[in-house]
Amino acid sequence: MLQSINDRAKGILGWIIIAFISIPFALWGIQEYLGDAPDRFAAKVNDSEISVRAYEEALIRHKQRLESMFGGNLPNDPVFEKRIKDQVVDQLVARTLLEQRTFGAGFRVSDTHLSNKIQSMEPFLQDGKFIPATYQAILQSQGMSPAQFEVMLRRDLIVGQLQDGVTQSSFAGAKEAQIVKRIQDQTRDISFIEFKQDGYASEVSLSDEEVQQYYEQHKSNYMHPEKVSISYVELKADDISVDVPVDEEALRRQYDEYVASLIEKEERKARHILVQFDENADEATKAEKKTKIEGVLRNLRSGASFDELAKTESDDPGSAAQGGDLGWVTKGMMVPAFEDALFKLKKGQLSEVVQSSFGYHIVKLDDIKGAQPESFESRQKELVKELKQNEIDNAFYERSELIATIAYENDQVLEPVAEALGVKIKKSELFTRVNGKDIANNQAVRDAAFSSAVLKENRNSDVIEVGKNHIVVLRINEHVATKPKTFDEVKNIVESSLKVEKVGSKVSADAEKAMVELKAGKALLEVANTKYGTLNKLGNIKRDYTGVNASIVSEAFRMNKPGADKPEYKTVQLNDGIAVVILNSVTEKAEQPKMEDLQLIARQIEAGLSNQEMSAVLDFIESQSEIIKTKDL
Repeated sequence: MLQSINDRAKGILGWIIIAFISIPFALWGIQEYLGDAPDRFAAKVNDSEISVRAYEEALIRHKQRLESMFGGNLPNDPVFEKRIKDQVVDQLVARTLLEQRTFGAGFRVSDTHLSNKIQSMEPFLQDGKFIPATYQAILQSQGMSPAQFEVMLRRDLIVGQLQDGVTQSSFAGAKEAQIVKRIQDQTRDISFIEFKQDGYASEVSLSDEEVQQYYEQHKSNYMHPEKVSISYVELKADDISVDVPVDEEALRRQYDEYVASLIEKEERKARHILVQFDENADEATKAEKKTKIEGVLRNLRSGASFDELAKTESDDPGSAAQGGDLGWVTKGMMVPAFEDALFKLKKGQLSEVVQSSFGYHIVKLDDIKGAQPESFESRQKELVKELKQNEIDNAFYERSELIATIAYENDQVLEPVAEALGVKIKKSELFTRVNGKDIANNQAVRDAAFSSAVLKENRNSDVIEVGKNHIVVLRINEHVATKPKTFDEVKNIVESSLKVEKVGSKVSADAEKAMVELKAGKALLEVANTKYGTLNKLGNIKRDYTGVNASIVSEAFRMNKPGADKPEYKTVQLNDGIAVVILNSVTEKAEQPKMEDLQLIARQIEAGLSNQEMSAVLDFIESQSEIIKTKDL
């Protein structure tokens, strides 16, 4: 029963979110149901504020998911950063809108329904039966109380009623599925003439006057980026020096904490025998059960086999057949009464009768594994080092608080901050929004330097954490606005751009000429027999064909069905040229599709419709709401 709690605890919140939320509301944090919001807000939806704290927590979770998807390599790009920030705010706004609409419309979840839902959740079940202690232990391992979890789940279920009402109303008929299947299975006879840019490059020549004129017309494309340099004060824990006297009492406390930390990691191999009773059982029943477990304990102390008695007397179906074996147990896996008894035992020892919410237990400790504590004497040097580091950490924290206060109260100058710390104000080189050296190599520093408060309002930044125990406060030292690059600086680039444009014009002209000639009835081979044209005959292909550029196939399957002996024509822009696509014919399967294929397609159609309809509902609710989003997050 209890040995699987640790496995069940892993990912329980993710499981619940997947089970109940179809819109990406995994961004939502439990704290938002419980804690107070700060004065600032990331967004305001009608009368409800989404706190900056909720936004920041959601952003962290969103980035973590993206990092896991892309191997931790997210683009270091302000445009990308802005996009994901906007996504997070939009998703939090959507969540709030749905909550307001469902609560305002009277959607509710009864205590009975909530209880039934919790008692049907797979992580809390053992052999199909809800186990209260497993429920409590899993929530405890996630840092949540049952009350907190039930508040979160109740809100999700209420919002889910509206979602279900919208998404489950989508319907795809058999005829619709047949049409989609017929389209999916059709083949198309395709040819194309490809005109590549490479062949035309030698035919393009440029005069100095043309290049100069092109530069003047497109000067905005050739700009020096905006740059700033900053003045800043930094604090590193490594620069803090403290004198820590050797205090025997403090070292002893430090040593006791070290021993306790090892106990937390210790694993204990446990067995138990359970005589179970319902929490609401009367006193007579409890007394009867206690008499039984005390009899079992007497037999064990008289030499009876724990293994055999567990098999015959234990009411725990998960461990009785294994002689009461619960496997290896660590702190936090068991209910408190059981855990307290287990971690007081010595190897091979039996407990007294232990009462928990399951009933009465007898616990046996089979084995112990884990790191054994070193002696105080052998650990003493390390303890002194730890005490010193603790003092440094405390000093760093106190000075960080001091920096934040002084920088805020004197937000037009850095000198008071520097004087309070006894350090010098440093200055950086000029840097852009995306690149910088030394301190400006840090993205958070660049973001702060180009923020509205620092750049436009000329204020000190907030305290910025640039590394572990390393913070800075900064302000603008110099600002260089964007300006056009001189012609000499970009001449080669301008020439390349103009050449590409001229080559593109020649390619487009030949492609359009080919289209006109084909539509006029000129033979395909004759049209394709040009200096730079290449004819490719694909024959009958399906829409998942990968033998050529995907744009050619995609466009070919969007073209209208050709008439008898009259192909359809379309130009397709490629990265390195243009293709003139010729659609000769369309062939559809004669045999009837299988029923299971049609059912699968119907489900896919319904899923697509559900997403569209839910999006439309959100758009409608948003149109009737007052929404304010903070711009500089």
